[in-house]
Amino acid sequence: MSFFWLIEIQCTKYFSISQHIKVYKICFPFLVSHIPRDCSAILEGGQTKSGVYKISPLSTRHAICVYCDMETAGGGWTAFQRRLHWSVDFNRPWEDYKIGFGLPGIDYWIGNDEIHLLTKGNDFSLCVVIKLQNGTTLYELYGQFSIADEANKYKLFLGGPTTGTLVVTPSQGPTFPIDFSISSTGDSMFDSSLMNLNGMYFSTLDRDNDNYPNWDCGKGLMGGWWFAYCAHGFLNGVSSPDNFWGSWNPTVPPGSKVNETLMMIKPR
Repeated sequence: MSFFWLIEIQCTKYFSISQHIKVYKICFPFLVSHIPRDCSAILEGGQTKSGVYKISPLSTRHAICVYCDMETAGGGWTAFQRRLHWSVDFNRPWEDYKIGFGLPGIDYWIGNDEIHLLTKGNDFSLCVVIKLQNGTTLYELYGQFSIADEANKYKLFLGGPTTGTLVVTPSQGPTFPIDFSISSTGDSMFDSSLMNLNGMYFSTLDRDNDNYPNWDCGKGLMGGWWFAYCAHGFLNGVSSPDNFWGSWNPTVPPGSKVNETLMMIKPR
């Protein structure tokens, strides 16, 4: 029995206890120095099956469970956002987004502190995936991604090059395996000067850090995100699979029928 397989089983058993666990972080008494720092390290260790694994960002003295995508674009992607069962409320205060919430195998946000630790001082790519109920899988790949620490309001650093199909009509989007050679013609996170999310601070229902002078985007759109004058790309709104109350305009507008969303990172 491999060490990584044990990691997956422990995480799975722990998170099957309750669907209402607020904080999914776990600390085990064994040495975290033996735990991989992210899903790309787990892939390098020989694990090729997508699922829930334990990681220790930057070999810190704690471990967390995350969903690892071992199939998309070579595998090794660490998911920090996932909505599959749509049973977890993403309209949460700052502290919840700071520490994380939900279940990695179902619906979760890894926690802004963990995203910062994972991307701090490293060259990471971001992959956004939206799977529609008609079987279409749409994606956008960003060449550079990281966020600042809490003192700097988890400021977003996002850069190109970008490729993907989240900027074309859903009928043109491919299914897995994704072809990352397709170039995008525009982008919902870089859409315009008013909606460009690069350099934006994180906002929640109780922290208004957006650029909109007369409206609170986090509170009004009911979900935490990096808002400018709100956003054309937003995945954390109050939603159901039959009524996606987020958006990735113009490709996936509000009201779309969505099976799953993922936001994933891995070293370049």
